[in-house]
Amino acid sequence: MLFTSLVDHLAGRRQFLQSAAGLGATGLGAIAMPGLTGEAKAAGHTAINFEDPAENLKAYIKLTANLDPTVETCGWFGGTLYANIGVEKMMPLVGVEGLGVMRVEPQGNNTYRVFNREFAVYTDPKTGEYLEDWVNPYTEERVKVWPIQNHKVMGEVAPIRKQDFDGTIVEFPFKPPWIIQGDKAFSLLELHAAFPNSMTPEEWPRESAGPINKTSEMFNRMTTLPELADPDTSSADYVGTWVRVGPWLPWMLMGQLDGHIVYRSFMNKNGPVENVPEKLRAYMEKNYPEFLEAPASSEWGKPNDSSFSVYMEKNEPHPPSS
Repeated sequence: MLFTSLVDHLAGRRQFLQSAAGLGATGLGAIAMPGLTGEAKAAGHTAINFEDPAENLKAYIKLTANLDPTVETCGWFGGTLYANIGVEKMMPLVGVEGLGVMRVEPQGNNTYRVFNREFAVYTDPKTGEYLEDWVNPYTEERVKVWPIQNHKVMGEVAPIRKQDFDGTIVEFPFKPPWIIQGDKAFSLLELHAAFPNSMTPEEWPRESAGPINKTSEMFNRMTTLPELADPDTSSADYVGTWVRVGPWLPWMLMGQLDGHIVYRSFMNKNGPVENVPEKLRAYMEKNYPEFLEAPASSEWGKPNDSSFSVYMEKNEPHPPSS
């Protein structure tokens, strides 16, 4: 689900891609956006050729994680979730604050394995307090709030992706656009998808938003070109924004109500977890300490998690509303 993960936005989770394959190659698509072509050079540093998929991917990993496989990198995000239903104006539902902790291991031939773990709490949008339960303004029902607890979000990324879509091998380069303005470098990435929902409405009538999940992810990150182009550094800091359009969360018990959630969030690279905001770090140290470090290399090959798969593992379906 979240937000700073290379796996979500470069490679996709295994279940996500398998589901997309069931819809054919049109089920999953990255949107081309106008951006920088050719090389960008910061004063005193080697030029980055963003048109070269290998250089583009290396710059993106340097931006979002760390090229040093011994270093774990924390990315923070925080914002608000809005309900978008029919002709009504959007309504704020809950706030969200969380992090992803990532380590990237090079495998040779410009290929990288990404080890990521994600956690987030939902908050009262007015007070910022962490929510354990929540009154749904549409159903007036008090429900239990489930934090995001994606223990494993891992995948392999490469300059040229090969993906099996229903028996057809499709190759495509990793070349998201960059925009350079003076000494600022802007990374742009969008993914739009529609795929079968593993949480079917027949089995999960109140948790499932419907037979098809439609999601859009839009990421904007800004760094400085000198930092990104410096060959003596393995990481570049960023600040940015993240927007997601996606289905109702299962714990909201919205069923197949026509509508969706719009997520609006700020995000930035914190570096080590010690730089995470004190309140969130203290809460995680007490309640979810395992999410303050990336998965070990020995975890490679195990199934990935999502908010939907974790919910299904830990809950039974609610009966239909009377």
